[in-house]
Amino acid sequence: MKTAFPYPILVGDVGLTVEKVWVDNIPLSLNSISDGERVIALHAVKREWDEIRIKISVSVDADELDSGLWSSPVCVASVRNRRTNIRLSFPLRPDGEGRWDGEVELRRGEHVGRCEIDAWIVAEVKGVEGRLIGRAENPWSADFEAKQPTRQRSVKMVWKNFPEHSFLHDFRDDPWVLHAEADEPVLYLNSAVEGFRALLDNASGAEQKLAREILASQIASEAWTAMFNTALYASATDGDRPEWPGGWQEEVLRRMLPDFFPTSSPDEALAELVGRRANGEGGADLHARLMHAATVSSKKQRTVANSVRALARLAEPKGDA
Repeated sequence: MKTAFPYPILVGDVGLTVEKVWVDNIPLSLNSISDGERVIALHAVKREWDEIRIKISVSVDADELDSGLWSSPVCVASVRNRRTNIRLSFPLRPDGEGRWDGEVELRRGEHVGRCEIDAWIVAEVKGVEGRLIGRAENPWSADFEAKQPTRQRSVKMVWKNFPEHSFLHDFRDDPWVLHAEADEPVLYLNSAVEGFRALLDNASGAEQKLAREILASQIASEAWTAMFNTALYASATDGDRPEWPGGWQEEVLRRMLPDFFPTSSPDEALAELVGRRANGEGGADLHARLMHAATVSSKKQRTVANSVRALARLAEPKGDA
């Protein structure tokens, strides 16, 4: 589903670039900044700090900007931290040729976890001021917990004896359960299930190893499904535009949405899903698409195919010695 605006907007991409980062006026190592991942890793900033300044630039097609049916375009950078409910705006300076420059500031005490850095271009359109005509195609993240500038994170797995823990007691007979907490999803594995831990941790012999691989892929598939559902319900729309939830929830959505709607952009796919959820439409179709996306993310199709072939080889009669 294409996001429709009742007025002209920029068709070309809005580029957002991070050029430099300073921590209390000390330059941050370029190794902590990834243009490809669009992440600034700030875990190494262990000492006390007061302010982080991030120099950014925003660029659009100059000819399209100059010839559009709007006037007085301006660019604003936004910083949003969902955990602290902080949202700040920083006007950028026009630099000609469809480019704006400026800095955003992160102050200690206002940010934990991760914040998103975005860019908005607004203008007067048909006599109405403040119309959004463009937004950064790919926002940046400043991650205070990331040691490396990457968006990919593994799910934390913890063995627990479910009957011995009150928060897991209701699931005491289940082999695993995922707690999709706001900060970090945790997959709990039930050590009370006889033979379960031994199979996953110490499988021996071809048959046990095959069983372990199939079981692990099933656990991964169900974990991806649970994380996706949590992430989807944390999403919303701001007018006609979807609001990404940030953090690990956004990572899950951006990873799985291309397998939901391969021909749609991430924004279009999220708007489609949020709209269907709100209207109660397409439940069966969405469930089938979710099963497919979870299968792809967990690599279950490859595991099953390899396991079936391996089982067939094990079942073949042995030749005479």
